[in-house]
Amino acid sequence: MVSLQEEKDMTCVICAGEIRKKKVFEEVKDKNNHLLVKVDAEVCLNCGERYYPSGVVDKLISLKESLRKRNLKLHEIGKVYELLKQ
Repeated sequence: MVSLQEEKDMTCVICAGEIRKKKVFEEVKDKNNHLLVKVDAEVCLNCGERYYPSGVVDKLISLKESLRKRNLKLHEIGKVYELLKQ
């Protein structure tokens, strides 16, 4: 577990900005299907670079495979439309 002091000492490798723990949404895509997943991340307050705890990326990869196979129980939260012609 990271102490509050250690968390304050962490800096972004891109811009040296301050990093804070946050809940963020990641989008998992398979063809035209999109899944929003809320995950823990450490986020740079300056440039927005995200750092994920161990296991998060593996979880997202697994969810993508499950989305492809249609093995998930999902709740539709909206629609996406494509503009055909103007």
